[in-house]
Amino acid sequence: MNESNLSKVDLNLLKSLRALIEERHVGRAAKKMNVSQSAMSHTLAKLRGVFDDPLFTRNAKGLEPTSRAIELSDKLRFILTEIDSLLAPKRLDLTQVHTHFRIQTHDFILASYLSKAFSSIKPEAPNILFDIKTLDNSAYEKLDNGELEMIIGAGLKAKPRFMQKRLIDEGLVCLLDKANPVLKNWTAEAIFYQPHIKSSLLDERDDPVSQYGIRMGLPKRQIGFLTEALNLQLPLLPDSDLIAFLPESIAQQGARNYGLEIKTCPFPLPALTIRGMWHERHQNDILHSWIREKISDSFSITTR
Repeated sequence: MNESNLSKVDLNLLKSLRALIEERHVGRAAKKMNVSQSAMSHTLAKLRGVFDDPLFTRNAKGLEPTSRAIELSDKLRFILTEIDSLLAPKRLDLTQVHTHFRIQTHDFILASYLSKAFSSIKPEAPNILFDIKTLDNSAYEKLDNGELEMIIGAGLKAKPRFMQKRLIDEGLVCLLDKANPVLKNWTAEAIFYQPHIKSSLLDERDDPVSQYGIRMGLPKRQIGFLTEALNLQLPLLPDSDLIAFLPESIAQQGARNYGLEIKTCPFPLPALTIRGMWHERHQNDILHSWIREKISDSFSITTR
């Protein structure tokens, strides 16, 4: 450990640098740190001396980080999070917690599981603001740079710095109108002569229904509708010849709310493994661990 390097900087200086990197504007960073704009400008000058780098260049919108500032960003976020964890009290008073917890997930997971978790969390920790967004390709990057606290979804790919937990394995079933004529001849071939609803987010190479049809030489799959969210498929099925292939939990909602028929698929479909994922920086965080446990518990509650 180089004591001379440590003597150059204090915690507020590092927090100010984080604010400048996040806001990219002296005025907004000053407001975030609750100091005057002139004080933040003085802090920036000091930071430039500490790191022997301009750190930012000015542009029309405010500040543009240099490559050195970008390099420091991830390390800085990790260091401040660890310091925060180090100084956090061992006992957690949930009634006094005020925090913003951001999650990317699938719509059906929110409807089938997470809503139960939030219902159990709110009475104990009423000031946690959950921010739920649809799972997309930006999730891993956002989890890495601290813009998300968790990803909860199917088909997640682990990275070394990400922690994960298997929450449940969901079976895939067929959902259709009770008057659909295919029910009189429930075979794999008959299913492929009917129009299907498909997720627009699922690549053909990863779609087990499409791949089964190709392997077995069945008729080309007819796609009657594409939907981004699986919940959007439910109202499209009544009074139609469409077939949807859905996780059992959302199919149960379709049966209850729309009077639809759930059928076991006549050909094998792999189970859908749902996992929770978070960055290693949060592994030992008391609050994060408590929320993860509540979320995990919600997946053990039967949806039937």
